[in-house]
Amino acid sequence: MMKKDGTVWVIETKGGEARGQDKNIDRQIENKFSAFKAYAAKNNLHWGFVRDKDNQFYINNTEFAADMADEHWVPLTQEF
Repeated sequence: MMKKDGTVWVIETKGGEARGQDKNIDRQIENKFSAFKAYAAKNNLHWGFVRDKDNQFYINNTEFAADMADEHWVPLTQEF
């Protein structure tokens, strides 16, 4: 994905939530988040996990939280 300023981001999409029900089927999501975070830091990449919640997209690239109400999940439109 490319931002308007030309910055390239590597995005991983995962299942989100619908009406409070978790739609993610990846049991290794937290491990993958940590590995992706370390890889991005090592290679100086912009990155994020994107999940949907009630038809809105959210991104997180700071601290993993399974609960999408957590402050680390911010609206994708806030970043892009």
